[in-house]
Amino acid sequence: MNKIMYLEFERCIGCRACQAACRECGDHDAKERNYVEYVDFMESRQTYPMLCMQCKEPACARVCPANAIQITEEGVVLSAMEEKCIGCRNCTFGCPFGIPKFDFEENKMYKCDMCYDRTKYDIAPMCASVCPSEAIRFIDFDEMQALRRRRTQMNLVEGKKPKEGNKWEYVPEFFGVYSD
Repeated sequence: MNKIMYLEFERCIGCRACQAACRECGDHDAKERNYVEYVDFMESRQTYPMLCMQCKEPACARVCPANAIQITEEGVVLSAMEEKCIGCRNCTFGCPFGIPKFDFEENKMYKCDMCYDRTKYDIAPMCASVCPSEAIRFIDFDEMQALRRRRTQMNLVEGKKPKEGNKWEYVPEFFGVYSD
């Protein structure tokens, strides 16, 4: 996998095309595994896409007593393997982003796996392939670095300072996430 996910939350227009596309992805059982959230519903209609951040040391995998959540060689954190998942839901409680969901009818956990059946061949995940505002992109590492540099420069010009000590420190280098 030579490409990476890149998110720019403020570009989200709330169309939910990413969710619809996610439901159509290969083995997703017609369930979306990404979400569109409101920044603050009481103050604004601004939304942002929320998908698995593919953490460097994923809490969901670390707290799974059955070792049902596997991590690929590329660092993609997969949904729980049905044959191993015991339904304890530790993963849903452990994730700092609230991504894993538990299906009580099926008695299994599911989450965004970056459409691994596609991304392992450098094909964009369904959500990135349909996002009209490019809030979700599947791009080369060099392109992400250029976007990061441009963004850092703009933040300095605008007087914005990076925030420290938040949950985004778990996100690996191959996953670019930016929000103002």
